[in-house]
Amino acid sequence: MRGSRFHPALFVGLALILAACGSTTSSSAEPSQAAESTAPPASESAAASEAAEPSEAAGAEETVRLAQFAFDPEELTIAVGTTVNFVNADSAAHTVTEGTDGTAVADPILDEELEQGGSTSYTFDEAGTYDITCKIHPSMQLTITVES
Repeated sequence: MRGSRFHPALFVGLALILAACGSTTSSSAEPSQAAESTAPPASESAAASEAAEPSEAAGAEETVRLAQFAFDPEELTIAVGTTVNFVNADSAAHTVTEGTDGTAVADPILDEELEQGGSTSYTFDEAGTYDITCKIHPSMQLTITVES
């Protein structure tokens, strides 16, 4: 009786070992096959990343803070299509106005008063250089260069 119990246990043990070895071998082969079949060639990856760059630039955003009675940064270079967010993080109201030395240009593209904590945004769709000032505090100056 003792021998008859031993053989089924041995048989089950060997079957488990063989099953484990078989699944390890097949599972290790599967990931490499999957990786080879789904990974694009390097030339396709480079082309895809180059194609994505223009759409990223078109939806780009920058932030200019108004703090300590100054624009931060005071000079900004961006691509056409970039949206600039102006955030008043100062203790006083300011304006974001196209112009210089506190004076707006005729028909400014941007002329917004921002209370403390206020914000406004503008998307620059044309290349050029834009001077931005605060009409309340004429010493506040910002130059935005928009490149195509």
